[in-house]
Amino acid sequence: MDTRQLEFEKAEIRAKTRAEANKVATDAYDRAAKACKEAKKQADIVYEEVTKLIVDKEAKKEADKARKEAVKQAEKVRDAIIAEAHLVYTASWDRGQKDYLESITEAKERFARAQKALEEAKKQADMVYKEAKKQAIDKEAKKEADKAHKEAIKQAEQDYREAVSKE
Repeated sequence: MDTRQLEFEKAEIRAKTRAEANKVATDAYDRAAKACKEAKKQADIVYEEVTKLIVDKEAKKEADKARKEAVKQAEKVRDAIIAEAHLVYTASWDRGQKDYLESITEAKERFARAQKALEEAKKQADMVYKEAKKQAIDKEAKKEADKAHKEAIKQAEQDYREAVSKE
């Protein structure tokens, strides 16, 4: 598998992870809003029933106060759920970014090692070629030295391509 394909697959995985994290967060936000709405609805129902039974002003004030407190608590629960969902989403995003940066660093290190190995192999091939050419006494020996040099360079380049395309 070549490096571009590997990076493409990693990018797809990151995108899917982000999409899943986003979906979980959105679902949590929706559930929190529904729970809050339902709690408010229940508080309103209780309030309506209680106000039908209340006869004095003080009791009505207490019912109003209780209703407001119930709504306030429902909103606090909603906000806590949203905050937790946001934390989970952020942690997921941060992990995806960290994984991405690690994979980029690893790829750069692998490329640098492969490049260095290629340069060293070419250098060695050139040295061997020069020595073989000096020692060659006829045209055929020089042709063989040329052929061996080209093969050594070709093999070094092949090794380089394989090194950079490894996972």
